[in-house]
Amino acid sequence: MKINTAEIFKPTIIASALVLVSSLTVGIASGIFSFYLGSTSLEGVTSPQENPTQKINNKDSNEIKTKKFSLMSEQNILIKVYDHIHKAREESKVKEKTKK
Repeated sequence: MKINTAEIFKPTIIASALVLVSSLTVGIASGIFSFYLGSTSLEGVTSPQENPTQKINNKDSNEIKTKKFSLMSEQNILIKVYDHIHKAREESKVKEKTKK
């Protein structure tokens, strides 16, 4: 079986091969560049502690004694939020009255 060299070097085959090689090259180059940018942007980032409450509960003995970590009740949180919102509203009403 003879291979005709004239068929291998047709312009359409050469153009197709060039497009394929150039697209592979650009894809690999952009992947390497993206990996480089991503790794440099995450250089100083560290993962958080697994259990942040341990940091609160286990203070050194020579430090000031603090309360143990405890959860607040939802009702107390809602009361504080409600009071804060209404206090801010009252202060804004007072400011509006003094401006007039």
